[in-house]
Amino acid sequence: MHFAASADDNTEFIWQQIVKSLSVDLSKLVCPNASSFITTKDGLECMVRSASGDLLANCYSEDDRMGGRRWTIDPVKRINR
Repeated sequence: MHFAASADDNTEFIWQQIVKSLSVDLSKLVCPNASSFITTKDGLECMVRSASGDLLANCYSEDDRMGGRRWTIDPVKRINR
């Protein structure tokens, strides 16, 4: 899953886009207080976690060469129906 964002978008906007991009079942498990943003030399990353601390998704951004950031969301946890 991917979405584009401006290089100067704040973490609140990025967080909303991440949660919106997740499946409905996975987004129900997301806990903002257990999740975290990390600044790296390449940009910003986010670890999306459940209230119990389970890792649900890894998210990272890359320069899109046009002044923006391309975010990639890699779900870790699969929901079985």
